[in-house]
Amino acid sequence: MTKFLVTITWLWFLGCDSPTNTITAKDNLDVTTSIENSLVTSDSVVKIINENPPPPGAVFGNYNGDEIPFYARVLKEDTKNHKTYISFKSKNCPQIVIPETTGGSISSVCLEGFDRDLLLVTAKLKDPSFNKYFLYVLRNNEWKQVVNPFAIHKSNLTVNLQPLQINPDEQSEILRNYSVFDLDETSPHGYTWRLLNESVVIDNW
Repeated sequence: MTKFLVTITWLWFLGCDSPTNTITAKDNLDVTTSIENSLVTSDSVVKIINENPPPPGAVFGNYNGDEIPFYARVLKEDTKNHKTYISFKSKNCPQIVIPETTGGSISSVCLEGFDRDLLLVTAKLKDPSFNKYFLYVLRNNEWKQVVNPFAIHKSNLTVNLQPLQINPDEQSEILRNYSVFDLDETSPHGYTWRLLNESVVIDNW
């Protein structure tokens, strides 16, 4: 029988827009991607941390671009209503509420071309086989998405996987990875998850 391969992008099922670029993050199944957490390490930051110990899981970043770091943290995981709440040390910084998620982890990310740190949220979904990634930048006291959210299946996650990065050939775009579902007769399961990547234009520079 002739082998056939049908590729179905499942990102719409996961609430994602069309797959776009790559990202970096931490897996909810103990598979950690190699994201570099761009925490500020100046003496002033160390002093802030020592004098005001942050809550567990807090991540410092220069989110305003003014060299005055403050922390972000996952405040609440509402598993009943499937919402994740991200709050901040700065009282003037608005909270982020991510629907259709059940918690996750955060990272402070520095990408070339940005004048401030970005906030990367690696969210859990109702289907524990996936991580969904959200990348935010703080502009005019509003958290805005840099690229549309995307999902990666756990079978595609490795310690060396970088979910997203600036496209070295086009600085105005981000390369991001995403998973697609393939029906495959050669697989013992009859299907496989394939890791693809694409380059997308950056929003909200």
